Amino acid sequence: MAVNILVVDDEEGIRGSINSYLRLNDYRTDVACNGVEAVRKVRNEKYNIILLDINMPEMDGLETLQVIKSIDFSIQVIMMTAYSTFDKTMKSLEYGANDYILKPFGDLSEILDLVRMSEERLDRWKRNMSASIVRQKEDE
Repeated sequence: MAVNILVVDDEEGIRGSINSYLRLNDYRTDVACNGVEAVRKVRNEKYNIILLDINMPEMDGLETLQVIKSIDFSIQVIMMTAYSTFDKTMKSLEYGANDYILKPFGDLSEILDLVRMSEERLDRWKRNMSASIVRQKEDE
């Protein structure tokens, strides 16, 4: 499955580093500098995985997460933060985040590991849904 990833962070250096690293690892990527831009992109393009900063101006990551999940609940969202509180982390999971990672990153391979886990989860869901549809047709 070709995976399309959106990297959302208000810090250009972080956004660019993650974007470049994922491209070097053969992923299709796009970037957004804030939640408003991310929501606009999600409405116009299909993304499988989103790396989303929690603390951003205008529209924070928690609000952005809620809107994204209302548009497409199947998108795997990995929250990123340098200043997370336990409350924000729990809220992000409650709102549908699939994982989270703390900044600064030890190295970018941590992000790649999370992306690969999300990709595996999507593949498993796709296989299970296909099998379910086949069974349903057999039962008709």
